[in-house]
Amino acid sequence: MAKRTANTGWGSAALSGLCLLGTISAAQAAEFYQTTTPGATTDIRAAELPPEAGFYAIGGLWGNWRDRLNDGDGNAMFPDTDETLLQGQLGGLYVYPGEYLGGRMASSLIFAYGKHDMTITETTPADLSSETTGSFDAYSDLFFWSKSWYEGPPPGAPGQPKPTADFVPPMPVGFTLGLGLGVTIPIGVFDNQEVGNPGFNNWVLSPNVAFTYRTRPILLDATEFSGRVYYNHNFEREDSTGGFDYRDGDYLSADFAVTERYNRFQFGLAGNVRWQIEDDEGSPAIPASDGQRHKSIRLGPILAIDFPEQRTTVSLKYLTDVYTRNAFDGDYLQLSFIRKIW
Repeated sequence: MAKRTANTGWGSAALSGLCLLGTISAAQAAEFYQTTTPGATTDIRAAELPPEAGFYAIGGLWGNWRDRLNDGDGNAMFPDTDETLLQGQLGGLYVYPGEYLGGRMASSLIFAYGKHDMTITETTPADLSSETTGSFDAYSDLFFWSKSWYEGPPPGAPGQPKPTADFVPPMPVGFTLGLGLGVTIPIGVFDNQEVGNPGFNNWVLSPNVAFTYRTRPILLDATEFSGRVYYNHNFEREDSTGGFDYRDGDYLSADFAVTERYNRFQFGLAGNVRWQIEDDEGSPAIPASDGQRHKSIRLGPILAIDFPEQRTTVSLKYLTDVYTRNAFDGDYLQLSFIRKIW
């Protein structure tokens, strides 16, 4: 349920160094190296809110291991690229009581702290490696509105059976639409002389739309199709190396999952797509006339386990890059949870 992943931009220092050296043309877009904000965490039940109003703790652990940086043709740019990121996330989701425009409403805020070791390359005179431990940028769903069209009452509705250790209520059948507005808050550690900053030093505004459709039993208890698409608008960064202003191009990010439900288990295929749709602006940015914008697709398995008697869900997801252009290539592992506190 957490809506935020790490910013792993390698920063303006690397941009300036590479551009001045003329090492690679792909270096003109910092967005190539910024992990989607948000993204990679909204997959199953993407449009749905928990059935009960109240406060929920959300968080988990995130790790990625990447050893390749691809150019616009998918070729490795350096022989020694290596990155490891380990991060813990913790925050809260508040589901408001009552209805708003026929749907339900929630807000969230999540913080992240971790360690980021990055080596882009050691084959140039510029120092393109760093080891950083500290706070990452925070993410908030300022609001998320959800409306469901279910066949029959959902679990938790008046008159429905209560969950116990031996009984897991069936998931509701039908369609849910979600609309939200998210924001990335630049509180992470940032040093414009480093290449692996936990923070990215700019605000990101992310309007988004989500859907979840759950069928009657086809293979097991139910089949679910779910996804959430964000439009991510980057605001200007004013602390780039060299004293210039800089703005990363806007980009789309989407999380999705196709899963089967069996008792308290939900499992299937998850994925993430990131696609830059604007050129970067500001020196040393150069218009991407040859298509040098970030493009990536990740796929992998996901498993979620519900503990309704504890009002808790835990999920584990592994993703790997199957398509990357002007982007890092590697593997990603996420353990997440949501638990009702009151």
